[in-house]
Amino acid sequence: MTATERFVAGGMAGAVAQVAVYPLEIAKTRLAVSAPGTYAGLTDCLRTIARAEGAPALYNGLGTSIVGIIPYAGVDLGVNSILKDAASRYWTNRGEEPGVSIVLACGMASSSTAMLLTYPLNLIRTRLQANGMPGAPTYEGPADCFRQAIRAGGVRGLYQGILPNLLKVLPSTSISYAIYDALSRRK
Repeated sequence: MTATERFVAGGMAGAVAQVAVYPLEIAKTRLAVSAPGTYAGLTDCLRTIARAEGAPALYNGLGTSIVGIIPYAGVDLGVNSILKDAASRYWTNRGEEPGVSIVLACGMASSSTAMLLTYPLNLIRTRLQANGMPGAPTYEGPADCFRQAIRAGGVRGLYQGILPNLLKVLPSTSISYAIYDALSRRK
């Protein structure tokens, strides 16, 4: 596969996955930022949002999420594939195979690159998911959310919360790539 094909495959897989699980993303955000007792659990959260705000509220920020996940997943998969191919050529020329630590490093590098390039869209998506909740700011849409983030913190404001996100995503993605790599070699 070419780098472009890898980017498109990763991006499309990410977009399909986002559409499939997006109401759960909304519920996760709402459950995390709501006052205790606001919802009786996941099902109650989803039902309450749909009843009070309409079913489309379960997809608040989906467009921004898809706009963010396509380049994120595309860059992540594309960079990971390129790095793994280069590592494989290097180690093959030495008569060896890249070890798990190399595969983990490729995953960390690709995920870091993807996150740094696309994190502002992730921030906007998360803020739109909590849009209008008690104590949360209200946004007229993604552009307004972007403007407010810049106004409040400059460019750095677009990266608010990136460290915990990196600490969560890097090991998760790297381990997933390492397991996939190990299992695909068993064929």
